[in-house]
Amino acid sequence: MAEKLISLSENVQMYLVSIARSCENDQPVPLSQLAEDFSISASSVNEMCRKLEKQGYLTYQPYKGVLLTPNGKEKANYILRRHRLWEVFLVNKLGFNYEDAHEAACQLEHVTTSALADQLDTFLGNPKVNPLGELIPAGRGDSQVVNGLPLTSFSPGQQVHVLYCEDDVSTVEYLAEQGIRPGGILLIQAVTSESLLLQVSGQRIALANALAENIYVVLEN
Repeated sequence: MAEKLISLSENVQMYLVSIARSCENDQPVPLSQLAEDFSISASSVNEMCRKLEKQGYLTYQPYKGVLLTPNGKEKANYILRRHRLWEVFLVNKLGFNYEDAHEAACQLEHVTTSALADQLDTFLGNPKVNPLGELIPAGRGDSQVVNGLPLTSFSPGQQVHVLYCEDDVSTVEYLAEQGIRPGGILLIQAVTSESLLLQVSGQRIALANALAENIYVVLEN
């Protein structure tokens, strides 16, 4: 697969990844959205998408948009895996802010071999999500499915990775201010019948169980 990816231009790779990111619930991605993402004309997007359809990477639905084929999804996931692994490395190991890490990862993803991606994955402890809580595809290019559990399901001493929070906007914003956001790492220090004591970025935070049960996490490797 690495050799096949090398044969794809960066422009093609960018289209595949952009469609993969924008596709929600298997709904077609409008060409107008891609034109806005790339800041180019709709006609240029239409021309490229027609080429990608002929190459078997996507399907076009008139008046609706485009969807990736299984082949297109596989290639997009290989690129996304590299991109998101680099984001984790740059943020967690080198202290980059997310915006700068994202920009650097956009460059690094195109020159990362399968062997390097695998070693980077192992070095980072096989993370499941990037700093924004976005899933990191598996090594074979498959979409990874991670079913999180409520924070209240875990015990003292366990370290977890935040996936998402099911609550109102103001609560989600409050948690983010405390460092509890998608991609964040929490250490559970104590549990009572009413609350949890967490360590977040070196600070201790007490969280009521009624709120913690709406925060979905996975165990950090």
